Amino acid sequence: MVGDPEADLRDALATGRELDMAGGTVPAGVLAAVLTAEPPPGAPALRLRRARLSGVLRLTGARVGVPVELRECAFAHAPDLRMAEFAGLALTGCRLPGLRAGNLRVAADLLLADGFTATGPVTLSDAQIGGSLRLSAGRLRGSDGRALLADRIVVGGTFYARRLRSDGELRLPGARITGNVDLAGADLVSPTGDALDMTGVSIDGSFLAGRHGGGPDLEFRATGRILLTGARVGGDVVLSGARVERVPTPGPPDPEPVPDETRMPVVPGGIVDAGACLVADRVRVEGNLELDDGLSTDGTVRLPNAVVGGYLRLSGARLLGPHGAGARGIALLGDGIDVGGDLEARDSGRGALVCGGQLRLVDATVRGSASLSGITLSAPGGYALLADRLHIGGEFYLRRMVCDGTVRLQNAEIGATLDCTGARLTGPRRRPDGSLRPSLDARAATIGKDLVCAGGFSADGGVRIRRADVGKAVQFTDATLGGPPEVGRAVYSLNAYALTAAELIVRPAAPPVGPVRLARASVTTFADSAALWAADGGVDIDGFDYGALYDTRAVDVRTRLAWIREVMPDYTPGPYDQLAAAYQRSGNEELAQAVLMERQRRRYAEAAPVERVWGWLQRWTVGFGYRPWLAVGWLVLFAALGGTWFAFNPPTPVDDGQHPVFNAWIFAADTLLPIVNLGQDGYWRLDGPSQWISTALVASGWILATTAAAGAARVLKRT
Repeated sequence: MVGDPEADLRDALATGRELDMAGGTVPAGVLAAVLTAEPPPGAPALRLRRARLSGVLRLTGARVGVPVELRECAFAHAPDLRMAEFAGLALTGCRLPGLRAGNLRVAADLLLADGFTATGPVTLSDAQIGGSLRLSAGRLRGSDGRALLADRIVVGGTFYARRLRSDGELRLPGARITGNVDLAGADLVSPTGDALDMTGVSIDGSFLAGRHGGGPDLEFRATGRILLTGARVGGDVVLSGARVERVPTPGPPDPEPVPDETRMPVVPGGIVDAGACLVADRVRVEGNLELDDGLSTDGTVRLPNAVVGGYLRLSGARLLGPHGAGARGIALLGDGIDVGGDLEARDSGRGALVCGGQLRLVDATVRGSASLSGITLSAPGGYALLADRLHIGGEFYLRRMVCDGTVRLQNAEIGATLDCTGARLTGPRRRPDGSLRPSLDARAATIGKDLVCAGGFSADGGVRIRRADVGKAVQFTDATLGGPPEVGRAVYSLNAYALTAAELIVRPAAPPVGPVRLARASVTTFADSAALWAADGGVDIDGFDYGALYDTRAVDVRTRLAWIREVMPDYTPGPYDQLAAAYQRSGNEELAQAVLMERQRRRYAEAAPVERVWGWLQRWTVGFGYRPWLAVGWLVLFAALGGTWFAFNPPTPVDDGQHPVFNAWIFAADTLLPIVNLGQDGYWRLDGPSQWISTALVASGWILATTAAAGAARVLKRT
């Protein structure tokens, strides 16, 4: 274009028409002079297109009263707009070696979009934008690893950066943005290790770095960490379908774990965690946090002490820890997170959550329900799910979970049901001796309703619910407790020491591989099966207290007594008392007596020789007091035998003149019964065999009377 550039610019300013230079050169000083001069009355805007600006555009501290629109212009040097004031500024499609605009004031929008390209850093620190800041479809190359420096920037509208391409770090720490932050389709690559720094930002709208309804071309990608530490977001945080990868940085190797270290591993804090790819410590999200639908990471997603007002959604995410799927890699760190709604990680159309590394929720709170059904966790030899002191207001679903590692829920509080139906737990932690730690460790957990491990549930390392408190039922139905020999041996396939529950059902699919510990457990109803009592290593029922058996007709009393003998080689009265009490409560008094008789038999069988003889007599004469009719039967038998003998061998009277008429049957009864006098004893002379038979009757009578009295005393004491 030929002409006077200054005159053309003034004419364009006065008329509001666009001045297309078609590649022509405009001195930057001329443009600055036109912009800083008093504009003509009613001038709408300055619109300049395809100009080549020579020199440095210096507007430091200047006040430009009209909107400025520069389209597809090329700058030879970085413009200096520090402390300048604009009514509006657009550098749409412009190419420049950087932008110096610290403390810039723009009353309306600032447009650095649609092909805007900066080969040096764009500095907007402490800038104030009255409208929106648009970087959509722009290209920032930066220098020294920094592409955008916008610390403490204030944006009255939206920060709109869809499909932005950046080869350096975007820095907006301390920014205040009234509208949304939209990074859908942006591709951020940073050699510094941090792709986006929004530490401490305040966003009244939503932070959108996912597809949120868009197509594949709106996939957000970041090669470098995203820092949202201490950020406050009034709406949602959406990273659906995003890809976030760390930039490997040199540093000291991680220390090796201490052998037999049972404490939770110490993780780096905040921004010093080089293994993190998303750092959102203490972030506060008033709406929902969506890390789902194909979100892919190769480092730790950090959410410690975050507060989420709505739900946390992880469905379909693929999270890989910095050490891969190893025992020390943490895929998601959510210690102390507070979720006001539900935690969702199940398949919602794009698959369930997959974690290569630890899912950590220590001291986390989920006020709604949590569904991890169908997820895949991989931290072999480590804690795949570490959630000590987890608080869940509603249901906690682990249905069909595939977990290579230990699930630890010590001291967790679950308002309703913990449902592990169909879960498969392999690869638990090991002790120094090679034995397996529990695959599911819910020690001292509090569960408001049910604990369900059924429908093909399997745990190679067994289950520990020691001192757990379950409001309703604990179910191990069609479950496999303990793994195959080549995997290793669990110390306990089921450790339910001091468990309290309304109902305990242990009917595994096969005999547990490892001891079962029910000692000191207290339940109202107990249901079992032969597979339980065939556990490899036995069943510890010392102090096991249950109120009733689920179905007393399913297993006969002899079988149950055989089970007790099998698991209690040394006599202990408690299991027999519990079983007898259970039969009594169900109205089966005869079965209860059979149990108590077996209890006495085992008691005397392990006593001293004299006590064993005394026990043998009680057993066969009065059934330990529970069969008193046996004594009557023995008395009748001995009386009949004695009467028969004396009927054929009558004794001679002691005094011929003073003796009653001899009756062999009454004489035998009088001899047999102690204390009682029927008027026959003492009047007859006995010698020979009759004397021995009489002595035997007297001894038998005393023995039967004594055992009957002991049995009666036991019955009276029991009643």
